[in-house]
Amino acid sequence: MSGSQTRLADRSGRLVRVPDRGRVALTAVVAAVVTAVLAWRYAGDTDAGRTDRRVTALLDAQQGAARGVAQGFAAIGGPLPVAVALLVLAPLAWRLRGGRGLALVLLGPPTAMVTTSLVLKPIVERTRGGELAFPSGHTTSVASLAVACGVLVLGLTVLPRALRLLAVAGLAGLVVAVGAGLIADEVHYPTDTLGAIGVALAVVLGVALAVDAFADMITDSGVTDPGPDPRVFDPREHPTEVLPRS
Repeated sequence: MSGSQTRLADRSGRLVRVPDRGRVALTAVVAAVVTAVLAWRYAGDTDAGRTDRRVTALLDAQQGAARGVAQGFAAIGGPLPVAVALLVLAPLAWRLRGGRGLALVLLGPPTAMVTTSLVLKPIVERTRGGELAFPSGHTTSVASLAVACGVLVLGLTVLPRALRLLAVAGLAGLVVAVGAGLIADEVHYPTDTLGAIGVALAVVLGVALAVDAFADMITDSGVTDPGPDPRVFDPREHPTEVLPRS
């Protein structure tokens, strides 16, 4: 790796800077609370709420090219695009942020997806069109990958802060576009996508903090006593150890 690549990011550094840990943890907690409140509010429902109806009215894309665009964005959260994104992001995370980055990608988004599909959907049992809807699985997939990318990008301190924030804003815009596509295509209610974003933030940011804590613990406990240095051995302390053997 060249010198410029080496300076791109600290591969052994923390995913979340120590001064930012409090804000990141608070964001994860707030996201989890919002998701929990929405899950309680819409548990067992099949109809749209008042907020759902208002937002859906703004995203009416049932005809022409607009519908095709909505379906295109919605498809980004499908299994194949998500699998490809994970395969591309994992080695990139390793290259940029080392073991911590790789652990974030391999643990964060998959855990968020499993939480949505196998835990929350069966528990909440909100349906649309006969299918479990809360939280949105497609939105969770894209949002969790976007949050993981955001954590990695913000760690590239060699880049100007404005450029890093612009990249994060672009990732957020992609998530919103996917959610809007699912709403306009009448696959999910707006609150389904909001709950999915909450899951992604809570899980992926929580995983980032957990990876840092675990890696720091391993680093601290890995410092062991190497024992006496043979280069400073004094034969006068143990004269028998330097006697020739017969």
